[in-house]
Amino acid sequence: MKTLLLVSISAIVMGQNDIDQAKKWMLEQEYEKALELWEQCAQDTTQVKCIEQAGMATYRLGLMSRAKEYFHKIENHPSLYKTSAIQLSTIYEQQDNIPKAIKYNRKLRDSFPDNPIYHRKIGNLLMKAALPKEAFLSYAEALKLNPDDVLTIRSISELFINNAQYVEADSLLNHGLSIDSTNVGLSLLLARNYYKQRMYDSTVVVMNGLRGTIDFSNYYNKMFGYALLQIDSIDQSIYFLEKSLVNEGDPEYAHYYLGNAYELKGDQEAAIFHLRKAVETGTSQGLKTHYRNLARILYNEGKLREAIDAYEWAYRYEEDPVLLFYLGRTSDTYYKDKSIAVRYYQRYIRSKHYNEEFKRYAKERSGYLIEMQHQASVKN
Repeated sequence: MKTLLLVSISAIVMGQNDIDQAKKWMLEQEYEKALELWEQCAQDTTQVKCIEQAGMATYRLGLMSRAKEYFHKIENHPSLYKTSAIQLSTIYEQQDNIPKAIKYNRKLRDSFPDNPIYHRKIGNLLMKAALPKEAFLSYAEALKLNPDDVLTIRSISELFINNAQYVEADSLLNHGLSIDSTNVGLSLLLARNYYKQRMYDSTVVVMNGLRGTIDFSNYYNKMFGYALLQIDSIDQSIYFLEKSLVNEGDPEYAHYYLGNAYELKGDQEAAIFHLRKAVETGTSQGLKTHYRNLARILYNEGKLREAIDAYEWAYRYEEDPVLLFYLGRTSDTYYKDKSIAVRYYQRYIRSKHYNEEFKRYAKERSGYLIEMQHQASVKN
């Protein structure tokens, strides 16, 4: 009996030494070494702190399934349920199990309703779940509890912009910038808010203020470039639009804007190049406009065969009758066989498009061409 008592006391002393060593290894980020000791200790299910620390060590090692097992064991413990809920919500979010992540954050919110962090986190998770209305309610509660939380300000502002609530976004973003004037994220959103309202001068002012502080993403390079184009700063516009094409997966509109910019600059070859790229990469409803602009420039440059092709593609995407007039006019100039032009002119004449000058020209010109064809056939 005396020997057994001595062994038990020795085990307790060694256990405490092991715990101290495990804590030291945790501080030194030697998680594998610490985990071995925490797991030995955690075999005693009454040692809840060891279970907690085993969960922490496995989490740090990226062993998420094992970490979840440990935290689930203590999630109802009166002194550790908060830690376990925080860790479980984080793990489930990292595993893209958004419903479970929301569940544990709601548990935290309900236990600590005055903590704005949990309201904000729920808002973030609801956004990941594509539930913006519900997210807004959580963000609004977070902002009510902490009006100076720039992370929440940023999230709500983005929702306002996406919902075309530009006045509300402007007010909130300016409040956020009064708290943190160097916050790049808020400044970018402010520029985007101006851009959405076609306030291009204001967009450029904000973006110029950020130049040199960060490298803009392709989205913001394209936005900046287009805004510069709208205020006739052509060379700078081209610079940022070109930058937006670097490793860009969806270059359609950047090429289209560059086509417009180079046309204004007087470089028609570059304009044609980029408009061709826009139609090559395009998948949007904008293709009809891309083809029309390309056809117009090709026509003006005397590249009539290519202009006809572009006008035909534009008409396929948008059956605008005026394109029939342009096809008639271009075919009239390009083809020796005037019957092609006559067909386009007559289709245009039968259309409901109302342009008195175009209609008169099409009637007179098609009539003349038909008469010329008739005279030629009589001679033959």
